[in-house]
Amino acid sequence: MTGVVFPGIDQLLEQASTACGMTDFGDGFAAGLGMLVDAIRADVAVNTGNVQPLSGPILSLLVSRAWSERGWRQRPECLGQPIRAPLVVTGIPRTGTTALHKLLSMDPQFQGLEQWLIGTPMPRPPRQTWQDNPQFRAAVANQQAFLDAVPALRVSHEVNADEVDECLNLLAQSFVSHYPATGYGLPSYDRWWWNRDETASYRRYADNLRLIGADDAAHRWLLKNPGHISHLDALLAVFPDACVIQTHRDPARCIPSVCGVIWPARCFFQARQTDPRDIGPRELRLWAESAERAQRVREAHPERFFDVRFADFRQDPMAVVRAIYRHFGLDLGDEAEQRMRRWLGANPQHKHGRHEYSAERFGLSDGAIHERFADYMTRHDLFER
Repeated sequence: MTGVVFPGIDQLLEQASTACGMTDFGDGFAAGLGMLVDAIRADVAVNTGNVQPLSGPILSLLVSRAWSERGWRQRPECLGQPIRAPLVVTGIPRTGTTALHKLLSMDPQFQGLEQWLIGTPMPRPPRQTWQDNPQFRAAVANQQAFLDAVPALRVSHEVNADEVDECLNLLAQSFVSHYPATGYGLPSYDRWWWNRDETASYRRYADNLRLIGADDAAHRWLLKNPGHISHLDALLAVFPDACVIQTHRDPARCIPSVCGVIWPARCFFQARQTDPRDIGPRELRLWAESAERAQRVREAHPERFFDVRFADFRQDPMAVVRAIYRHFGLDLGDEAEQRMRRWLGANPQHKHGRHEYSAERFGLSDGAIHERFADYMTRHDLFER
């Protein structure tokens, strides 16, 4: 026993309030936060070395909530703003969602979620003012500090404060999300979360989009989050006209790859060298069951989906883009295409080095992964010829 106890809800709220100078965190999150605190105390050997790394993301989510609440008080009219047919990229992690998302974000007809605004939701200021914005500068510094602490993520999943990022941290504001258990390793939270209804989280997420886009209603939203496939029912309940792009790749490549992203982060949060073999079984189960859930939703709403295979995207990304635009009735302008081609030229695969991983390192095997995903692989033609 270390004698160190992870902070309770009241302590976390006090720390978050001190950090941001705000005291209104809204309602509807205490149950999820309470489960998260209990799970950390039950599942992690809490000590003086990991209390701060474990607390940090929770405090960031609470601060983000406080910014949202303040924004809605200051701009209540934004909550009546419609969100029209958002283009949503999702799929099992490491299937090309990030590259496709960033490529599509080059099209000026879209607006997206820049990373710094996920942490401090507010009506998006003019880009030319960001360098003078203290919240933007803090986000840049925090991101740099995290990459310095976990340098492996620079190779596998680098995100910059001024670029579009995934929706995960906005959805996690409600503390009903796979996000904390993924990074920390919390089986007791996982058991509680898996059968939760995330519709309320998606409604709050939609209101955050309305706040961030309060001064930009004319531009269509472009969004991305692999985790959407776990709760496509909630996504479509809140965005019934969403245009969903689902990416696909051989799971024996993407499941070990996502484990390779999670493992260094978990070592950082727990402040110890965790056993990588503890990660694989959870990720295999989570994403296999998520793909099955997604398929059931797809069967009820087939018109809302377009499939992209990783191999096709790597071979000819612009052909994939044109196919997406045709399917959803979008116009690909000359300026957008030129910007996309410039982005492709400046962002080759393995730009920051090669991400190395194997199934065996994470307690899995290619055969076991293929067996678990056999129906999915057949449906999306993912077996190598």
